[in-house]
Amino acid sequence: ILMCGGGGGYGDAPAGANTGASTGAGAAVGADQPSPCITLKNMFDPAQMKTNEQMWVEINEDVRDECSKHGEILHMQVDAHSQGIVYVKFDSAAAAASARQTLNMRWFAGRLITCDFTPSHVYDAQFRL
Repeated sequence: ILMCGGGGGYGDAPAGANTGASTGAGAAVGADQPSPCITLKNMFDPAQMKTNEQMWVEINEDVRDECSKHGEILHMQVDAHSQGIVYVKFDSAAAAASARQTLNMRWFAGRLITCDFTPSHVYDAQFRL
């Protein structure tokens, strides 16, 4: 459920917010090269996800709702074995670029998220698409 500010959605940094998003070291190859595929990082705390299965549903719905504002989503995956990573493949690089412009360095549920492009061939190989 997306709410602005300190409540839980996209917006400005709330007091005491987690700023643990990676912004350079460890950035994916091709992170700035336009592609229909994006990777959202620091979307959730894996420890909290283990204790609250409803959070998986909410993260999935929130990301799908926000990303669908930018174009058609062809594939989406919340990585349960990650430090808060969500993968999204759009129908075009323009849709992904629009989503990246909106979501990169934004706040979501008190966490600073980053958004990088992922090369299509890497994304497709990872998910066997």
